[in-house]
Amino acid sequence: MYKLVATDMDETFLGFDHTVPQANVDAILRMRELGVLFVPASGRAYGSIMESLRTLPPECLRDSYVISYNGGCINRVGEDEPLVSNSIDFEVVRRLFDYAAYIGDVGMHIYTQAGEAWGWGITEGELDYLRGHMELRLFEGDDVEFLRDVPLSKCLYVYERLDLLHELALAMPPELTEGLSTTFSSGRYYEFNPAGVDKGSGLRELADRLGIDIADTIACGDSANDMAMLEVAGLGIAVSNATPDTVAVSDYQAQSSCQDGVFAEVLERFIEPQHA
Repeated sequence: MYKLVATDMDETFLGFDHTVPQANVDAILRMRELGVLFVPASGRAYGSIMESLRTLPPECLRDSYVISYNGGCINRVGEDEPLVSNSIDFEVVRRLFDYAAYIGDVGMHIYTQAGEAWGWGITEGELDYLRGHMELRLFEGDDVEFLRDVPLSKCLYVYERLDLLHELALAMPPELTEGLSTTFSSGRYYEFNPAGVDKGSGLRELADRLGIDIADTIACGDSANDMAMLEVAGLGIAVSNATPDTVAVSDYQAQSSCQDGVFAEVLERFIEPQHA
């Protein structure tokens, strides 16, 4: 019997306008009545995730958890100090930054364990995309020394064409990503996490802590950084707007898009029948 549903945020749980469809709200309230946990799982920081969910009724997230930084951190809802945290070495981030500066045609986000997101080489198009759902502190210059003594959780390259990011990934010197977990997301990001960290590892860690069999979990997603979570969950669901590679590893492709509110379909098709 399903006890936990983990979901990606952007382009999965949130609509294209970064708001929560009412169908998702209604479905989660019913899920909670049935004793099923709702767990957001995002590449973003805990604080950014909670800000996007501020309009949800308190019952939706009561006594639940948040998986952030692509599995790099796990927080109990309402507690800023993570239960689980992973860090990426500053020298690794510095080398990735230097390569971005060398290329000259890619932007970068750098995320601290405290929840700050720093941006370099950011375009107006990227600012428009982030507006209303994530704050980015911009910096200029040719180094990241100001972050040397700051615990860092992950970083990413940003470019508004995913095909060119894939070309960049193939052309990069392999030593730059040695010992890192890499993935793509939102059709615009090439992400770098500590080795072994992904949403799948985060979901498994949380399930183990809660004493939930991984077979009793559902995961929902749309993009490459969700694939590990879809594969490890008892049931992996891709929204209708998911990328083809994400659909390929899922157990079920929903008819609903992120705009429709996929949780209504998840509830009706997979959770309610178990409680009939």
